[in-house]
Amino acid sequence: MLVTALVVTGCGGGKQPAGSDSEETYEIHYGTWASDGEAAYEGMEKFKEIVEEESDGRIVVHLYPADQLGKTDEQVEQVSLGTIQMMSSGWFGLDEMEYLSLPYLMKGPDNWRELLGSDIGDAWNQELIDERGIRFLGLLPRSPRVLTADRPINTPEDMDGLKIRVPERDYYVETFKAFGARPTPMSFGEVYTALQTGVVNGQENPIETIYSAGFHEVQDYIILIDYMTKPAFVLINNEFYEGLPADLQEIVTKAHLEGEKYAQELLNQQQEEYLAKMKEAGVEAIRPDLQPFIDATESVRENLGTKVWGKELYEKIKAIGQKDL
Repeated sequence: MLVTALVVTGCGGGKQPAGSDSEETYEIHYGTWASDGEAAYEGMEKFKEIVEEESDGRIVVHLYPADQLGKTDEQVEQVSLGTIQMMSSGWFGLDEMEYLSLPYLMKGPDNWRELLGSDIGDAWNQELIDERGIRFLGLLPRSPRVLTADRPINTPEDMDGLKIRVPERDYYVETFKAFGARPTPMSFGEVYTALQTGVVNGQENPIETIYSAGFHEVQDYIILIDYMTKPAFVLINNEFYEGLPADLQEIVTKAHLEGEKYAQELLNQQQEEYLAKMKEAGVEAIRPDLQPFIDATESVRENLGTKVWGKELYEKIKAIGQKDL
């Protein structure tokens, strides 16, 4: 496994902003689940470009796509220990933020940003810093999670008894139980063959993941239920971040925001392109009425949301999540 510790080396450097320490350079080792070509990874490449250019080479960024540095929980631990400096993933390492992914709780990326920029989000970020030494830096976009299947699905009742591959998290499992399906956790690497051989009837993922993994090659239908809007979280080792000179902290923060914006624009284009390509390959796209799916999962939101946050905080989160922004 390729895991490289932070390297701080002396160098002369070019002309530096006033007050900066021109004798030190920094390396950021930045891991992710995303693969080259995915919008989230393109956003990371934009981050690298901006950081290295605006820091005049005082920060060098190394990117490691496709889980080269290990599984998500392993990368979270590496950021916590400081053996890598940054990572992006759909798992945050803190349940209070992870469960914002409850079905139909958050309407879109702007709702995530408003909540995480509120006092609620600030408190969670401080908890993450205190408990794990990790700082939440921002988001990278992913499209809503949708469903593919070997048969048409227009209502939750159409999923009755179907085996649907889901990740091994309770909110995924409980969501598809509420739809009437038989949720079947398995590793991502096994999904294509399981779909091809009929071990499972379908799976759920964002459109860009479905296309890049080739699931449309072994599925006949894509059902746009948009049941979860779940971006990737960008995390940075807090000791590393606070150890940067102020001007470099500003560059890192600004570069992430620019990378996120770039990735969102690209993702919007990719969603349309990938869906069109899947249709051309013979996949039928279904846009069902979402209200029956929203209603079917109300108990999942209520039960798990109250369990994680308590009733009062859950209601505050729900109010932000359901805003039209």
